[in-house]
Amino acid sequence: MRALKVLIADDFENSRQSIRKILLSVGIENIHVTATGKGVLDECKTKKFDLILCDYNLGHGKNGQQVLEEVRSLGYLKSTALFVIISAETSRDVVMGIMEASPDEYLTKPFTQSVLVKRIERLVQQNGELSEIKKALADSNYASVLTLCNQLIKVGSRYSAWCRRKMAEAFFETKQFEKTKSLCHLVQSKRDLDWAMVLEAQVMNATGSAQDAITHLNKVVAQFPNCIKAFDLLAEYLEEKGDSEQAQDFLESAVELSPRVMTRQQSLVNLSLSNGDLDVALRSSQQALKLSANSHFASADQYLQAAQVISESIIGDASAEARKKSQDAFSMLNQMAKKFPDDASTQLHKILIESQVFSSLGKRDQANLALKEGKSMLEEHAGLLTPDIALEMGKVLYATGQHDAANEMFNHILNDKNVDKRLIAKTYAFLDEPVGLTARLKAKQDNLVGLSFYENKRYEDAIVAFKKAQKSSPIHPGLNMNLVQTALKLMETTERQQSLIDICIDSLDRIKHISVQHKQFKRYRSLKSYVVRNFQA
Repeated sequence: MRALKVLIADDFENSRQSIRKILLSVGIENIHVTATGKGVLDECKTKKFDLILCDYNLGHGKNGQQVLEEVRSLGYLKSTALFVIISAETSRDVVMGIMEASPDEYLTKPFTQSVLVKRIERLVQQNGELSEIKKALADSNYASVLTLCNQLIKVGSRYSAWCRRKMAEAFFETKQFEKTKSLCHLVQSKRDLDWAMVLEAQVMNATGSAQDAITHLNKVVAQFPNCIKAFDLLAEYLEEKGDSEQAQDFLESAVELSPRVMTRQQSLVNLSLSNGDLDVALRSSQQALKLSANSHFASADQYLQAAQVISESIIGDASAEARKKSQDAFSMLNQMAKKFPDDASTQLHKILIESQVFSSLGKRDQANLALKEGKSMLEEHAGLLTPDIALEMGKVLYATGQHDAANEMFNHILNDKNVDKRLIAKTYAFLDEPVGLTARLKAKQDNLVGLSFYENKRYEDAIVAFKKAQKSSPIHPGLNMNLVQTALKLMETTERQQSLIDICIDSLDRIKHISVQHKQFKRYRSLKSYVVRNFQA
């Protein structure tokens, strides 16, 4: 204890001095203090501390969670350093965010001298036994981790449970899956443990049993509803399996539990965009941008993503709210240009988003000028035409009425076998519904009304509702096929009618962009074959 080099970070002078007096009272004399997150970074850059006591709220600038993430990322902490976050915050989203950052200890205010001293004593004692293992973990030396943990378990260490978990994780990292599974079963002989159950699911997925992993993770979230890792993995595995809508449900649950993780919010934006869910994408992109403030992991991406979602959400919307959103998008792009040096790719992204916003506002001349600038950049730098840029260029061309040129860009993505499947899904999501958020929400509501009528066998009312939805979103595959299916059902129960046949032919013609890669291709092929065979032969 006496040999510890300690850093205290708190924006209140009284708090800093109070903690300093407590440490002095137990013989700790090598004490440094700072009032800001930047101060922590500056101190850690030049000194190697044994213990950092950091308040969550550090006034303006970085909070304690962001500080911990940054000093770890930059390698400013030695492997045995202890980082304790102190906080008076009690809201679940803050607490969950702190816990996900995995400090060595989390201490809530107010606390007594006795509580602080006992926590430090416990951490120092733990470090005394586990320091060599922590060093091996920092070096990814899993063979040493296994040997050292096994030695402590054999002598009956009080940290045997911790050691078994690290051994199980080391077995997994070294692809010793049977040993991972056996150890997980062993530690759960008396009661289920969330981390062990999650690790079992990871083994299942790694060994080719993705569906078993999904089933197992569903048990985990039912038994441990606060296990964030299980929700994240469910979203990941379901998306890999092709069930992106259910994946989004689980990722939204993870965000609801712990919304203060920027990367998770960005993942939700990407997933919801691939599902065509602009409402969720809009909320999550704005939250991700907010979380990027003062974050070490902030980049131009959060600004581009947020502005891009806005540009898509206001397509065809002339309302005052849409105009306000457009100004928000321009503001985001200008802030990005000031904060981050523009490389060619970032600059091109910015120009294309600006063009789409201008187009949505009905400012065609400005939209075309921006588009012309974007095209010039592509001519100068052919390597800039990545699949991501092709998608944005396609959206802008579509918005400015250049549909043939837009389709060339979309085909650049859809015909490339090496393109990420999420980008393909995003492309189809736009092609399926190239309308703004207001129109999408209206179509969704009318479609739900139509489905309710259909379920109650009120087919004529369902057709009216689906046609209403079709006016808001003319080429949406789902609702057009709902309309076809309802018309066919009505003819089954009444008689063949040319008006209903015309509805089927028109609706299928609207969605002829669907190809074999589209998630609704099988349904489309089945309905089209039936209509051709029975009504167009």
